[in-house]
This record gives sequence, structure tokens and C-alpha cells, in this order.
Amino acid sequence: MIGAACDFAAENGQHVVEGFPVDPGPGQVAGADNAMTGIASAFREAGFTEVARRKKDRPAMRRIAADGSIPRRGPGR
Repeated sequence: MIGAACDFAAENGQHVVEGFPVDPGPGQVAGADNAMTGIASAFREAGFTEVARRKKDRPAMRRIAADGSIPRRGPGR
């Protein structure tokens, strides 16, 4: 879903995608009550970097392409 969101944004002229996933601490797991915005490790794997953290378990993550466009993933998205 993260890749599809980035593809959609790029197809509509956007150069930045941000997400606000949960980042459970060591030994903890995200539950159904707080993981609906995604898990930080999945965002990292999709090329996002952490740009802020207002709460200990909620990073603000951003993906920007070096050339100003969002990198697109291949056919296997």
C-alpha cells in the first residue's frame, strides 16, 4: 500500500509523501488499535526517512526523490 500511495502521488504531480506510522519499542508489538497508520519499519523499507518525532512511538516519515520526483517501484509493487 505504501508503494501504491507513492505511485498515486507521483502520477498526480506530487514530489513528497509523508506518513505517520507507529514505531513500537524493543520487545513491543503494534496492536490493531494503533497500527492503522502503518509500521515504521515498512516505511523505512519503502525509502522513507524519519524527519521528526513528537511522541516516542510516532515518527513523522518522508520520502522525496533526489530529482524532485517520487521514485516509482517496478511492476511487482
